[in-house]
Amino acid sequence: MLSSRRYLPRVLMYAGAVLFGILIGPLLAGLGARLLPAAAPQPVQAQVGGPQTSVNLAPDSPDDVYDCLPFSVGVFSNRVHVRCTVAATGGIYYFAAPTSDSKNAARVLSLMLTAKATGKTIRFYYTPSASGASYGCQYNDCRPFWGIEVLN
Repeated sequence: MLSSRRYLPRVLMYAGAVLFGILIGPLLAGLGARLLPAAAPQPVQAQVGGPQTSVNLAPDSPDDVYDCLPFSVGVFSNRVHVRCTVAATGGIYYFAAPTSDSKNAARVLSLMLTAKATGKTIRFYYTPSASGASYGCQYNDCRPFWGIEVLN
């Protein structure tokens, strides 16, 4: 029969190594984080116009901005849209995003529904000459957008 005395030094050694790692590991990690330079922030990318369009969402470079109080929110097989209570310049009541990018459509829809339910304003960043006709956004009263935020 093997004696437990033979294993005691080994068990103590492993237990000490684990405790050392638990105590010293976070200290070394914190020191390393202070010594390494912070990474520069990367621009946020969004694909609102579908997978083929990627737009840099620089906060100070919109083509046009419109603050919309949502009147209604709609979901269709090819788009999600919001109808504003007051038209933007040019008689634009609707702002829409395609459902071809389902993750983006879900994020957009979440923001639209939140704003509608809470009575908050939605700010759209869009290009006035852009068309979303490929997914049912009519040029006479609807625009695709490349940025959206809920205000107040």
